[in-house]
Amino acid sequence: MIKLSHTRLLLLSIVLLLGIWSCSSQKNTFVSRNYHNLTSYYNYYYNAYDNYKNGTQRAEKGINFNYTLNLPVLLIGESQVPGIVSGDMERTLNKCTMLLARHSITVKPARKKNTLSPREKEFMSLNEYVRWARESWLLVGMAHTWKQDLTKARSSFEFVIRQFPGLPIWFEAQVWLARVAILEGDYVDAQDRLKSVEGNRKRPRDNNFNHLLSSTWAYYYQRQQQPESMLPYLRKAIELAPKKSDKIRYTYILAQTLQQLGKTGEALVAYQKVLKMNPAYDMAFSARIQMIALSQKKGDELKHELIKLSKDAKNTDYLDQLYFTLGNLERKDGNIDKAIEYYTLSAKYSKSNSNQKGMSYLVLADYYFSKNDYTLAQAYYDSSYNSLDNTYPEFQRIEQKAKYLNALVENINTIKTEDSLLRVAAMPKEERDALIKAIIANIEVEEQRAKAMEQDERNQSLLYQQSQRFRTENTQEGGKWYFYNQASLSYGQSEFQMKWGKRKLEDNWRRKNKRLLSSDEVTVAGTGATTGQEPQKQLSPKTPEYYLVNLPFSDSLKQLSIEKVKNAMLRVAEIYEVNLSDYNEAKAAYLKLAQRFADQEIAANAYYRLYRMASQYNQHDDAAQFRNTLITNYPKSPYAILLSNPAYFEQLSRQQNEGEEIYQKAYDFYTKGQHSDALSVLQGGMTKVKNTPLEPKFLLLEALCQAKTAELKVFKSSLSNLATTFPKTDEGQLAEVMLKQLEQRELQLVSGQTDLDIAPVTAQPETQSSIYTSAEGEHMFVLLVPKRSNINQTKFNIISFNVDEFIEADLNVTNQPFNDYVEMITCTGLKDKQTAIKYFKMISKEPKVFAGLKPTDYQMFVISIDNFARFLGDKSIPDYLNFFKANYKTE
Repeated sequence: MIKLSHTRLLLLSIVLLLGIWSCSSQKNTFVSRNYHNLTSYYNYYYNAYDNYKNGTQRAEKGINFNYTLNLPVLLIGESQVPGIVSGDMERTLNKCTMLLARHSITVKPARKKNTLSPREKEFMSLNEYVRWARESWLLVGMAHTWKQDLTKARSSFEFVIRQFPGLPIWFEAQVWLARVAILEGDYVDAQDRLKSVEGNRKRPRDNNFNHLLSSTWAYYYQRQQQPESMLPYLRKAIELAPKKSDKIRYTYILAQTLQQLGKTGEALVAYQKVLKMNPAYDMAFSARIQMIALSQKKGDELKHELIKLSKDAKNTDYLDQLYFTLGNLERKDGNIDKAIEYYTLSAKYSKSNSNQKGMSYLVLADYYFSKNDYTLAQAYYDSSYNSLDNTYPEFQRIEQKAKYLNALVENINTIKTEDSLLRVAAMPKEERDALIKAIIANIEVEEQRAKAMEQDERNQSLLYQQSQRFRTENTQEGGKWYFYNQASLSYGQSEFQMKWGKRKLEDNWRRKNKRLLSSDEVTVAGTGATTGQEPQKQLSPKTPEYYLVNLPFSDSLKQLSIEKVKNAMLRVAEIYEVNLSDYNEAKAAYLKLAQRFADQEIAANAYYRLYRMASQYNQHDDAAQFRNTLITNYPKSPYAILLSNPAYFEQLSRQQNEGEEIYQKAYDFYTKGQHSDALSVLQGGMTKVKNTPLEPKFLLLEALCQAKTAELKVFKSSLSNLATTFPKTDEGQLAEVMLKQLEQRELQLVSGQTDLDIAPVTAQPETQSSIYTSAEGEHMFVLLVPKRSNINQTKFNIISFNVDEFIEADLNVTNQPFNDYVEMITCTGLKDKQTAIKYFKMISKEPKVFAGLKPTDYQMFVISIDNFARFLGDKSIPDYLNFFKANYKTE
């Protein structure tokens, strides 16, 4: 330690005391400036910068590099960095914030003379008089950049540029702003800033600044994939690098770049330089592999060297890179089968390097895709997509191909599954039972084999754990807490990896595939029920019911299964045509669809697509054949009409325009309340919009007009027809919703107490309810109530009324559903019409019977036994109420 004389210590103490006094009086003096510079540096800036350095060093050691890809010149853009440096950078920001709050001096010092020298003028123009406060603003921006909080970083650097022009930190802030622009993808802004700094004669000339500038230029060109332009700046960065770790990484990047540019000799020299600098083992290992691959040795010698490395126990964690390189060599020599074997081994032995595993899968995916083996390609693209980081250069291409191929394979599997179900359902019962029995037997055999393998693995794991525990106990570091005990930690880590493998520290680490599954997408296996539905009993795959439950035995289920096949076949053909641009596969898929459903409209659609595709690919013979088939076999289809009549679309357009004019006229009548006039216009123009997109619009407006002019029964019938005929249109779906609302609120509609915009039900002449006949025989009392009401209580009330008023009559009270929303309570045993009328009048005057029911929530009437059967078939409450009011004098 440096020993200070008593005199110097005394002077330092005086400065501090004067500084404290000056600080308290908020003055900008020589003493106060020195005090704040001294205390701000040692109390805050030193610690802030120390934490910043710790964070950057932690990032250098913590990033898992993929040496198969080019290493980054700068680490600030790597996805792993924010999580590694966050703690250190937060401490840096806290220290800087406290420094600026306690030691900033922005007050101008008092002028002692009128004339100032240029140097004094420069000093007086400063906006901040404490050096470490100025440096803190720059450090704040640098810390935010490492955290990848680019908005805050840009704000800090721009503050430095505005407040401190001409100072060295102004130039540093410009370069760091260029780095932020590179990370944001704004390469024009980055280039402008770097050129302005480079061309400024006042810029700093020290090695640290020159390294900052040259490394940023190198990063600029690397991110834009311009290796030739990057090389001179990278070489300069290597020469000026202040840290050994940076120099090693830059040199490795130089070797990779030279290798990509085909400069084999220079690349070998660069890799040798990397090894001489004693890098980390994983980098050294990768460099050796690349040197072997670049050497002048023949193929067999190269492979022998790599295989020799794979047998070294130290290289166990790097087998994925070895096998990947061997795969590349075999592929280069044309040994595709051997190359596939090595790529598969590379993926198998890739434990901690998921990017390497993804790259191995990607090579296999691209190979099978080039051979049009889309099923295998889909499996490998999907695995590659789920292994690679989203910063991988080709990630978007992989994501797109995985998406299309997943859809392709999903639809192919749908076709296979539904065809199998149809085939098995059509089997004789004995043959079907024998097939299911054989499947169950195979499952039981497989289960026994799996249990035996699991037991063997458990035994091996137990032996390993016992040996590890014995070793730990013999090397126990006594008196140490578990997390300070390296032996215990190593044992725990190995035991965890034995069970789970190497897992990244992240949320949901137990889940292998985090992209494909989310909580709201989980379905109950084997039943097709979603988690939002009632849980269903799970069937065992070792029971016949498990296989019988999904077989389409009924005609409706068979038709549904056939529709699934039809839609899946069309989707497969579309994917081949549009997404994969495979003419031959698309042609085969469309032909297969047309041949299987030759008597349906979809066949005409398939031939039209075939014609259009063949024309696009200049397959003129095929186009002529498909056109002829379409016109000959499906002459009335819109596709055939289009090909035989080029003006077809023009005619359709005119028809559409005419239909829209008619619709607008009818709609205008409807909005003015002239519903009968609107109906007349709609019915007159219906033929002109038949089989056009306007037809469901016409039908919906017609139904809405009928709601105002006709009986409820007619309105419901029109809505039902629309919902059934056009179920996938907006109008059809709206009609379905309205039908449910009508059923739910039909009792209120009948009473006229509803907010639905429908004409109230009024008494109509008897002739309008012609399905009902006058009868004098046995009758029954009917009470219609909402299902949500207390039905049992209402039944009890009716029974009590019967006991009090009709004790001698043999009356029976029951209930049954009328529809999804209304319950029907009946009282049978009324011997004739007069008794029924008497019963109705008396019960109507007993409010206790209807306690808990609103007057608008129920309807009641009496009805003959014969008419009751007709009422159940018709289901129209208003129609019978009209008949009841006309034929039963209850007033």
